[in-house]
Amino acid sequence: MRLAVVAGFNGREIVALDADPSWEKKDVLEAVPEQAHTRHCHRRLFLEHVELPEASTLAEIGATDSITLTLILEPPSIATASQDYTAKLWPASSGECLITLEGHAASVKSAVFSPGSQGVLTASLDRTANLWSASTGECLRTLQGHTQGVQSAVFSPDSQKVLTASNDCTAKLWSASSGESLRTLEGHTSSVLSAVFSPDGQEVLTASLDFTAKRWSASSGECLRTLEGQEGHNGCVWSAVFSPDGHMVLTGSGDCTAKLWFAVSGNCLRTLKGHTSSVLSAVFSPDGQGVLTASDDCTAQLWSASSGECLRTFWGHTQGVQSAVFSPCSQEVLTASIDFTAKRWSASSGECLSTLQGHTQEVSSATFAF
Repeated sequence: MRLAVVAGFNGREIVALDADPSWEKKDVLEAVPEQAHTRHCHRRLFLEHVELPEASTLAEIGATDSITLTLILEPPSIATASQDYTAKLWPASSGECLITLEGHAASVKSAVFSPGSQGVLTASLDRTANLWSASTGECLRTLQGHTQGVQSAVFSPDSQKVLTASNDCTAKLWSASSGESLRTLEGHTSSVLSAVFSPDGQEVLTASLDFTAKRWSASSGECLRTLEGQEGHNGCVWSAVFSPDGHMVLTGSGDCTAKLWFAVSGNCLRTLKGHTSSVLSAVFSPDGQGVLTASDDCTAQLWSASSGECLRTFWGHTQGVQSAVFSPCSQEVLTASIDFTAKRWSASSGECLSTLQGHTQEVSSATFAF
């Protein structure tokens, strides 16, 4: 049986094969030459608009002589971080791990893509953050300077800076290109559990074991506002993020709640109650209309930001959910759990779409490329 394999993005023929009707998908892929720049991509084969099943033969799918198969290359678009000292990169449509990032000497607490998805940034309890190539898995740079474990690391919106949060009670700003430490944010009295930039990159928001969140000037390092007081949390603040327009702040806490705050005044607008254990992460949807929380009660929950109503609960993990995020288009939700797995869900139905298995310890975080 003669068949041609073409590249999906432009229809260019990659290879012509003399195939046997008994060949399965894996046999075809083994015969297709793999180039260096495609090595860490998930490879999918289609006959017209139908993807080839894993175990079916060419004869069983109705392939005939002189057919054309289309090869689609899917680069990594999900990053997970784990207590097994590694981060892993996955395609969104498959549970197949493409790259394992190895090099940290302790638990990896977070892993995020750079804007544009060319790089991956990891934070580890080995007191460092590492910058990696998303295409090769090579470690490009190590940021050293914290005296205790690093809990989170993120890029600035323009990719020029990196922001880290540490158990040494500080957050640090770094040059992404040189790895130079630019500024240290000091003021929390206990571990800083997360740190993020505002949408315009002008401010920083930190969350701490000391029950507070703080807003800072990214340029001067001045603390602009502390979110606390009578309206504040009665437990450690695990996460704090800005709304997409920068006007609101969302926090998740060990007191089993999430809170919405006015960023400038620091007044609490609304408390989201419903989880039965610590809220370990809380994020806005890309349009700011929804809120997604992850909890040690083994669930993630979707809320209306305007009313505070719980719209949907995602059930399926067997242990605590450490993080939950939206996909860039808001159609999916991605969760990371102590049960060693990450899961993709339909945001609209709550259905579990796939489970990412491969880590040998709890999964600390899971994020989409954007």
